[in-house]
Amino acid sequence: MKSIFLVLILVWCCFSCKDTPQVQKIIKEEAQDTVKRLTKEQRILEKTYKRQISTSGDTLLAYIPQDSVQVFFTRYAKENPETRVRLITTYGIIEMELFTETPIYRGSFIFLVKNGYFNGTYVHRVVEDFVIQAGNSDEVLPSLKRASAGNYKLPPHFLPGVKHERGSLSSAKQWIDNPQNWHDPFDFFITLNSSPHLDKEHTIFGRVTKGMEIADQIARVPRDDSDWPKDDIFIDMEVVY
Repeated sequence: MKSIFLVLILVWCCFSCKDTPQVQKIIKEEAQDTVKRLTKEQRILEKTYKRQISTSGDTLLAYIPQDSVQVFFTRYAKENPETRVRLITTYGIIEMELFTETPIYRGSFIFLVKNGYFNGTYVHRVVEDFVIQAGNSDEVLPSLKRASAGNYKLPPHFLPGVKHERGSLSSAKQWIDNPQNWHDPFDFFITLNSSPHLDKEHTIFGRVTKGMEIADQIARVPRDDSDWPKDDIFIDMEVVY
């Protein structure tokens, strides 16, 4: 009789511990939700950081899909906290500080500097007492680097109270067929004087801390009808700290 009682207890335990179909469904759904939460960012980032090589063996940029820009550069900015960069020209050096208040722009700029995008590009627009603009280039390697990165764009980010003054560092943009007001991370400009008509039109993400006299000198070079310097002014860029 005692043995039969023990068997009944064991059978009851087995059935009571076994999940019902409804419980199993809930557990499965919770597990799937956990996987989605854990891998959503990972799946996005897996599409990036895939360094590419050109047919000539040049190292290109990692591919960054437009829908991954926010996630990618949020993480990159945290992992790369530098805020000081140096613009090197044949006329001299211009030092700049990047704003931490515009993390996506700072992250993108540091990313491009560290990956050598700006090296070998040039100042492509100069207007005395107004602006010098750089980073654009129709040379093969910079063009390949932009393409390898997916020619990604940045959303506008206007800081309250921050205006275009002498020494402002801003992102250029396409004015035609650009309803989202996307900004071009590969193309930047420095204002030489207060330019209120640019406020709330271009994102200001930094400022010049040293070398404005170099910018003034560059702005005075001979230029063609499109404000392109008649003699190419090549630049290099490096992170200071």
